[in-house]
Amino acid sequence: MANSREEQLRNSRRLARQLLGAVALALVVIGLFTVLNWCVGAIRAALDDSDRRERFADRVYGLVMFDVLPFDDVSAVDSTVFRQAAIWGTVYQAQKDGTMDDYERDSTTGSLILPQLEVDTYLTNLLGPDYPLEEGSFETEEFIYNYDADRQGYLVPVTGAVAQYTPEVEKIWTQGGKTYVTVGYIPTISNSSNGELSLTAPTEPTKYMDFVFSRGENRQWYLTALQESEMQVETQTSATPAPTSSIDDPQALVQDNLDSTMTDAAGTGNGTASEPAEDTTGETEPTDETTTDETTDETLTEDGGGEGDTGDSGNSGETTDEPAVSTATSD
Repeated sequence: MANSREEQLRNSRRLARQLLGAVALALVVIGLFTVLNWCVGAIRAALDDSDRRERFADRVYGLVMFDVLPFDDVSAVDSTVFRQAAIWGTVYQAQKDGTMDDYERDSTTGSLILPQLEVDTYLTNLLGPDYPLEEGSFETEEFIYNYDADRQGYLVPVTGAVAQYTPEVEKIWTQGGKTYVTVGYIPTISNSSNGELSLTAPTEPTKYMDFVFSRGENRQWYLTALQESEMQVETQTSATPAPTSSIDDPQALVQDNLDSTMTDAAGTGNGTASEPAEDTTGETEPTDETTTDETTDETLTEDGGGEGDTGDSGNSGETTDEPAVSTATSD
């Protein structure tokens, strides 16, 4: 009994060790998968810069909307260009965040009253704190922006087509201490069905521009230049389909005319050859014989020797005697 009891204890301890080993192995496997997933996520996050691209796209949205011309120095650009870009960049951000209804409306014109503070904040984030800020009404080629001094905001007409393009950041790279952001310009229709401003990108970019950012205060990047990009729109290289109509191909047109002419000639020949077949009917056969006899008589009369030939053709006796009598009388 003692041996049997000891053997049971050994088996129990062995089973416990096996269970403990299985649990430890399962934990090791789970840990490996967790670490592996963490590493994959970290690598993916390091390679994926979609959030950074979206932030840059939001910052340059107002400039892309109105297709601002290239510049090498911010101070050389008319301040109304940046003020307009700041207004509509702020409006776009409010629409994106779903806060358009939070703004006050002018009771007379129905325009949105955009606070001056938000416009100045947009400009500071884009161009840096050293850029001089202005306030008051101003005018551009697109709109007249009236400033309400009492409410310290701009009256913005948020109905009608505004945006010419929407941005799509293609790539971001740093060179020579500057950050270059290549932005694709996508044509857009900015009117929605209810008349509110709708900024969507329905097509592919039609051109590319490089926005140049330099590091400023607090190691932040601020826009300093806008250049034409070396990146070009890809052209369609597919083969041109063959013309489906001879009008599109002069050579095919000439060939078709030649084939048509040959077909008409062949049809005329067939019509001439088919006439005898039609003449073999009962009604046309007498007409053919009469025509043949009349033609033969006319031919014999014109030749002069028709009488002798006629004598050979059927009435030989009577015809032969008549010339003999005539000759005797003549003598």
